Amino acid sequence: MRRLNPLKWPAGIWIGLIGIVFLLRFPLHFLNSDNIFLMDFEVYRTVAQRVALGEASTLYTPTSSVVMLFKYSPLWALLFLPLAWIPAHASAIVWMMLTVLWLCLLCYVAWQLCSTADFRPPGWIILAAVLLLVRSLSAEFLNGQVDLLWALLVCAFLLFSIKKKTALAGLYLALGISLKLPALLFWVYTLFRRKFRLATATLVWFFFLNAVASLILLPAKPWHLAKTWLDVLASSGPSRAFEIGNQSLLALAGRFLSADGYHLNILSLTRSSVTGIALIVFVFLFAIVILPRQSPLDEKRRSVFDGALLTILMVLGSPTVWVATYSVLLLPVILAIAYFIERRHRLWHSKIAIAFAAALILLSLMTHSSFWKAFGIRSFRTESYVFLVLMVLPWFGLVLFSFLYWLRFRKQRLTA
Repeated sequence: MRRLNPLKWPAGIWIGLIGIVFLLRFPLHFLNSDNIFLMDFEVYRTVAQRVALGEASTLYTPTSSVVMLFKYSPLWALLFLPLAWIPAHASAIVWMMLTVLWLCLLCYVAWQLCSTADFRPPGWIILAAVLLLVRSLSAEFLNGQVDLLWALLVCAFLLFSIKKKTALAGLYLALGISLKLPALLFWVYTLFRRKFRLATATLVWFFFLNAVASLILLPAKPWHLAKTWLDVLASSGPSRAFEIGNQSLLALAGRFLSADGYHLNILSLTRSSVTGIALIVFVFLFAIVILPRQSPLDEKRRSVFDGALLTILMVLGSPTVWVATYSVLLLPVILAIAYFIERRHRLWHSKIAIAFAAALILLSLMTHSSFWKAFGIRSFRTESYVFLVLMVLPWFGLVLFSFLYWLRFRKQRLTA
């Protein structure tokens, strides 16, 4: 009997296998461990306990330390409430299992978006995308973050907006914005693309859901929660913008344009000047996505490409971005690989395409400590996480953005 060729397995099988591997590596691995500490998850659980005890007025006060704050809208404090009723160890396991589910669903929705854009690449590219982002995905699980859920909500918005299901698309984007405010970038995009019904549906869902949640949590002063949430966002972002772990576009500019102690800077600008430059770069990148009225792509394919590009900007443009946050880039990475594989007969002859692909693989490898140890490098300026000092992840994001943007406007030439 002829053996099945794994390279021809459908996407569903690969997604299932990825799910099993992550189940074994994280929730099942930690099942009998007494030393589980998921740093960000502990914030969600603490907030859930406050809600359960009727202390919703303290939703946005620090938890385990001054910097560990709940930064999401009141709606998510209500949705996290079940965590308060599950014992600490069991809730951490449940959270990791949910994260596996979000990962699998994100891969599936990203694959559906590729299909919507008329790509039919082999299923194994999902595994390739996961491997490229495995450092960030591991950090997502070990910190108990919500980035995969965030990415899933944004991708669901893209899928349903392409399918013209306005109410559902608006609901998912409203949930995404409520979870992490930088998803607002997609709402601004809908305005520039004159999708006013979708923009209105998103606003209605956002205000309705959060107003109801605030009334349930704090009926005496529902507006207090919204004000405190915005105050926390306004103060916590700038205060941590130049920390070593921050991998945002702003932090990248700070590393190379200000004297931050790592001596990688080519200029010694003030932080306000660095912030201005980062903002100009971000606005420029956003503008080149939304401004062209004409595109070699049809409407569906352009929507998918624009969505992938905006996902990258949503990450880079956040004031504080950690290693785990780059797990959000599964859609852009899957799309880039899908295009490359589908057009491989032409792209293999393009030096630019090969350079982009090689750069992404190299930057992915550079996020692993074993890469640096192979060259005898164990630290840089006393910092053991060399890739954080060199800002490898923002460079990965910028290269991925450039690659997708180049592919988006090269379609006519590559398929001629």
